Amino acid sequence: MRFIIKGIPETEITIITEIPSQYRSYIYPYAQAVLEESTSINILHQVMQINGFTVCNHVFFPKKDTLIAPHSPEPLSALHFTMKGSIRCELADAGSLWLRAGQFGFFQVSNASHKAWLEKGGVYESFHIDFSREQLFTLSAYSDLMKKLLDKSDKNQSTYLTSSTGIMTSKFYELINEIRRTPSSDKMREIEMPANISLLLALTLKDTEESSPSSSMNDDALLFTTIHAYILNNLSRELGNQEIARDYNISVSKLKTGYKKIYAESLQSFVKRARLETARELILTTNLSMHKISEMVGYGDYGNFSRRYRAHFGHPPSEVIRR
Repeated sequence: MRFIIKGIPETEITIITEIPSQYRSYIYPYAQAVLEESTSINILHQVMQINGFTVCNHVFFPKKDTLIAPHSPEPLSALHFTMKGSIRCELADAGSLWLRAGQFGFFQVSNASHKAWLEKGGVYESFHIDFSREQLFTLSAYSDLMKKLLDKSDKNQSTYLTSSTGIMTSKFYELINEIRRTPSSDKMREIEMPANISLLLALTLKDTEESSPSSSMNDDALLFTTIHAYILNNLSRELGNQEIARDYNISVSKLKTGYKKIYAESLQSFVKRARLETARELILTTNLSMHKISEMVGYGDYGNFSRRYRAHFGHPPSEVIRR
């Protein structure tokens, strides 16, 4: 899939493989990284093919409010995960939708014109696994959802299918990270990566097909349930009110009020508690160093982590007896 940048001629786009330092934290070892530069937006691409699957990670860095047109020359079937940011899209034949951080779904994309809007200053990360029509046909024997995608593919129509929530769990993140963190030089990746892709596909299909339509949430409940799950699975990221509000394209006021209304706790109180309780669990159940654990839960400074841990639990992390 290509991302056509509206208002920017092809001649004004530069492709580089020497990635500037400010983008390197977004690079994973599974594939070559390529940066697409323009005056409107920079896009970091990593794409690889393995056993008929195409594994894609794209990170968008808009310098101004930008309209892009996702385009595939042939109908495209994909399992999509929004890793960071919230993107407003318009699919030909399927209408408007939001792709929000921490949510997943299945796309069937026609070769028509589609649109996506990205706001200046945001960071948007998209991970998707594309599969061939042959794979889609094979899977349709086991899955009603795949039958729907196959039908849309044959008609060259677009659709977006998800469960009643489409919220990513910790297992989804684990499998995605296993895939993205497999070095391109790893001799076992021809076995491990397809296995992890198949597990991820099975997990999402099961979640989607077993969810009950009657359990669907209203828009606000779904939004804040997604935010709650996103925090738990991204404790190493910046999780201030401003950062989260930007990622979900809502005001800080709505973020704080809406979260507290549903969870009866302020959002930042939950972030602090989740970080420290997760740290305690990691201390008890792993052999990771204290410094590594503090980084994993979002504390770059170990001294600060130790002080906050002691204030919360009444003793420093070094006094926890490991199992």
